[in-house]
Amino acid sequence: MVKKTGDKCLNSKNAWKKMISDYIMVQAEIAFSIAIIGSIFAKDQRISYSYFFLPAFLGFICMLPCVVTYFKEDMTIRQIMIQRVLELIVLEIAIIGILHYILGDTLGAGGYVAIAVSILVFEVLTYVLSYVLEQKEADAINEKLKADRENLCVNEGGSINEKGV
Repeated sequence: MVKKTGDKCLNSKNAWKKMISDYIMVQAEIAFSIAIIGSIFAKDQRISYSYFFLPAFLGFICMLPCVVTYFKEDMTIRQIMIQRVLELIVLEIAIIGILHYILGDTLGAGGYVAIAVSILVFEVLTYVLSYVLEQKEADAINEKLKADRENLCVNEGGSINEKGV
C-alpha cells in the first residue's frame, strides 16, 4: 500500500506506523479475496495450516516496491497515482502467481480472474475508506485551526494575544 495522501514531511515514526497499517490492510484484502473466491470456486479443496501464512507473505512481497515512498516527502498526485497502479500490478501478479503455483488449475481461469477482480475491488474500497477517514481527520484539524485563529488577535505592537487579553 502507499502513503494514502500526499502527506508532507512524514517523519520516520509516522512513516513506519503508516507502512504497518497499510501492510495489515493488504493482508486483510488478500485473506478476504482468497476466502471468498476459494469458497466459490474450490469448495471441496482442503488447505494446510501453513497457508494461513500466505497473506502475510504476499503482503510483504507487495509492500517491498512501495517502501521508499513512505519516507519520500512531497510526492505529487501523479507520483502517488503511478505508485498505486504499480502497487496494484505487483499485488495482482504476486497473488495470482503464487496461488497458481500452490493450487495449479484447481480454480480454473474463471477463479483466477475472479481473484484478480476481487483484489481490485478490495483495493479500491481500501482507498475510498482511507480517503473518507483521512478527510474527516483533516476537517477536524482545520476546524481546530480555524477556532484557534479566531481566538487570536494581533495588537498594535504586532504581538499576538488571545482575544480579551
